[in-house]
Amino acid sequence: MVFSKNKCNEKKRAHIGGIGLRILKALFAIFLLTVGSLLAKSYFTKGLDPALALDAAVETPESQAPSVVGYVVENADLSVAREYIGLVEPIQTVFLMTQVPGQIDAVHFKDGSMVKRGDLLFTIDDKQYQANVSLRKADLSKAEAALSRASKYYERLNAADKRSVSEMDLDTATSDVQQCKATIEQTKAALTIAQIDLGHTKVTAPISGWIGKAEATRGNYVVPSGVPLATIVQLDPIRVSFAVTDKDYLEHIEAFRTLKDSVYETTIKLADGAEYPLKSELDFEDKVMDEKTGTIKMHIRFKNEDSILTPGSMVDVRTKPAKNRVSPVIPQEAVVNDASGDIVYVIDDAGIAHVREVSLGAEIGTTREVISGLSAGERIVRSGTQSVRPEMPVKPNYPSELAEDRSPADLVKESGYDLPAVGSPGSDGVESVKGTN
Repeated sequence: MVFSKNKCNEKKRAHIGGIGLRILKALFAIFLLTVGSLLAKSYFTKGLDPALALDAAVETPESQAPSVVGYVVENADLSVAREYIGLVEPIQTVFLMTQVPGQIDAVHFKDGSMVKRGDLLFTIDDKQYQANVSLRKADLSKAEAALSRASKYYERLNAADKRSVSEMDLDTATSDVQQCKATIEQTKAALTIAQIDLGHTKVTAPISGWIGKAEATRGNYVVPSGVPLATIVQLDPIRVSFAVTDKDYLEHIEAFRTLKDSVYETTIKLADGAEYPLKSELDFEDKVMDEKTGTIKMHIRFKNEDSILTPGSMVDVRTKPAKNRVSPVIPQEAVVNDASGDIVYVIDDAGIAHVREVSLGAEIGTTREVISGLSAGERIVRSGTQSVRPEMPVKPNYPSELAEDRSPADLVKESGYDLPAVGSPGSDGVESVKGTN
């Protein structure tokens, strides 16, 4: 019995010793894990500000920083070109009408040719008009003879003894002289009319330009109320008209009114895509806005010595202020509206997003002009702002500007009004233009 009791005590002590050894092993493992964790934390936060490292570890671990799409702010020229559809119109169009009735005696031009001002185009039979001129000349000679006779009679009466001449005879002689003078003036006017009618038998070109088909040929009898004999269209200079929206007109009203080479540039493209080489000048602008379309017509003038611009044809009109207006621009989606106004998230070198208030200007397509608050070269959050909070780390991704590296959704967002970026001004001013996202 004594032997059995001692043996049980030895087993009990061995069991207790095994438990203690396992506890020591567990404590040692916990110690190793703690030391490893501290060493890892020290390694990943090395080089950062202690306060930022502590905040990142406590509030937003790096592994939990949201991924966002970044954007590098760029300058752009806001003097955006506008394109319109223009109609080529002649400045002058003349419908030749006869001013006297008669039979056409000759046509002196070739259909579809160019004529100069003063060129003889039609001759109308002038026999009756020559006769009328001769008749009026005869009437004038007769009136002049009558005046000579009346004047001599008046002079004899006036020189005679007053006792032998009655007052009535003297008054009659005076009246006859005045009537003869009036008759002379009347016959002179009739002669002038006859000579004008005779001159109208020769129809000349009132302007230089292109003449179409002769609508009346030799042998046809024409009257002033009939159809035009032909049509002349001025080709040089020539006019291009296009409709400008009320918004564009108000935006560029001063430029349109004071158009000069240094203020506004207007170019046109022909139907084959070639750019017309000559410069334009403002002709005039309509004074009434079309209430149905909300547009107003502008008219510009071009030299057209080679007759490249044809009346009635359509051209592409491109207008652009000559003076550049360079300013930072950002995508619309980067702007966040809150109670204080418009803000963006600016990303610093450490990847921390900071709130920045901005003052925005004109809206051009998918971009906005930045009046103040940002400058070219700064990085902001373009999309993903809903996951960003002030002073938190983010993981920005800057997509490539190459079209093949962008998604179809990114390409769809682009519009025809996206502005070309302009490099930061250097010693020589604005640098070369490049594409935008």
